[in-house]
Amino acid sequence: MRGAEPLTRRGRLGACAAVLAGCARVAATGTLADGGSAQPVVEDVDPPPGAVDRDARFTVRFSDPMDEGQLLAASGRSESVVLAAEADVERAAAAIEHAPLSAHERTLLVSAAADLAADRRSIGIAPDRPLDAGGYFLLVSPRLKDERGRRLAGNGARFGFHVDPPAPSATLVTPPAGGEAPRNLLAVRAFAPAGRVSLLGPHGEELASAEAHGATVLPVPAMLSAGAEYSLALDGKAAAGQIFTGAPCLRISAPSFQGGAPQLTVSDTAVAVAAVLDWPAHLSVLVADGQGAVATAAVEVGCAPPACGPQSFACPASVRMEGLRAGTDYTLVLEARDDYGFTYRTAPQAFSTLASLPRAVISEVMVWGVEAEYVELLNRGPGAADLSQLALQGGDGIVRPLLVGPPPLPVVLRPGARAIAAGASFDESLYPRLPAGTPVLRASTQRLLGRGLSDDAPAAFRLVLLSQPAAVLDEFPPDTPRCAVGVSLQRDEAAPADGASWACGMPGGTPGRPP
Repeated sequence: MRGAEPLTRRGRLGACAAVLAGCARVAATGTLADGGSAQPVVEDVDPPPGAVDRDARFTVRFSDPMDEGQLLAASGRSESVVLAAEADVERAAAAIEHAPLSAHERTLLVSAAADLAADRRSIGIAPDRPLDAGGYFLLVSPRLKDERGRRLAGNGARFGFHVDPPAPSATLVTPPAGGEAPRNLLAVRAFAPAGRVSLLGPHGEELASAEAHGATVLPVPAMLSAGAEYSLALDGKAAAGQIFTGAPCLRISAPSFQGGAPQLTVSDTAVAVAAVLDWPAHLSVLVADGQGAVATAAVEVGCAPPACGPQSFACPASVRMEGLRAGTDYTLVLEARDDYGFTYRTAPQAFSTLASLPRAVISEVMVWGVEAEYVELLNRGPGAADLSQLALQGGDGIVRPLLVGPPPLPVVLRPGARAIAAGASFDESLYPRLPAGTPVLRASTQRLLGRGLSDDAPAAFRLVLLSQPAAVLDEFPPDTPRCAVGVSLQRDEAAPADGASWACGMPGGTPGRPP
């Protein structure tokens, strides 16, 4: 047990000069003729120095009312009675010899709230979160004075404490502790850092066991009994609170996905998969290109849906797959396998990683009035294009992003897909044949390129990639034909990107569709 000692910059950690039995009471250094203290002293520390729990709260009691201004800083916390980890104690002790503390010096202290008693003879120190295992010191600054201006006796004090690491234990993963499991459960998933973890039956009998090294799977040898309790033990000792109950029903269906498929977010070399299931499962992800499987990943989806009765989608899962090739087509399949013998596989879902330099082109231009004008974009592939990284640049040189602000998720244009760039006044109802799901990207201005597209002779403009400097992907030429009102200009999509010709297309245009 460590106690209190004089607080100096280079003092070694050790026991206090005088500690009464059963507490941390520090003797006064001098007395007056009438028996009163010549100087205030630290009378008591609670809990006593030594081993403490992770959620310990500390109280320091003084022999006399102390100066409140020195005990509490402007923040309401104490910078004169503090808690510090053993590794930081010498620097923290030196820091609290002066006031106020710098921002760096405050990082040497365990963050804690301070509670000063009404009589100012005690102060409580409550750490903001449970303490990690290790050594700690409660430090009392030597600059403290009482209300009469008398300095604290001695040279401050320090009191040593230690928090022991938690004892090894086994915990239930699925079924969760306190939950229920359908009777046809085939395996229990548990976690234990080390030791032999066991599954115990209703009468304490061992049903299965395994040497644990983290995540552990314990087979269930027989059907669960409805209403019976099952528990975990580690090295023959029951794990407190790790109990689940057999439910009066069977699980008869495989896990399912909300919407039937996951949501994909792609970049140039990765894909992030987000899915929501109705049941805990082992989720495997398989990504393949045209040559076969190229990447796999797996994650345990843990949740606690009702064991019996209607189910809802309440089990979120996310997986990120790295190491893919830019500008490449892939397919993705999810497989959900539960602990009841059921497996579900999604249909192959195609996606393309983003091309480093997307082959997006301007494929159609409509110049018919403010509410009808648009620019159609076509991604010729290979690879997907992130529309949030594309912009239009007019003759004024201003680069105007296709999207006003960054979306919560990337708006990706797959190879062969089309998108519409328009002004804020664009009216989709003018184009009833616009395919559903076609991205319509509205600019921050009412008209495209600020002033819109001229009905007489559309000026040249560019499709650019937002970079420094902006990379030109395609250009609408200045010498295009003049078309009748309501007729769009169509690109010859069969021609090379750098040599395409333009002609008047169909009345009403073909936004979102091939010519």
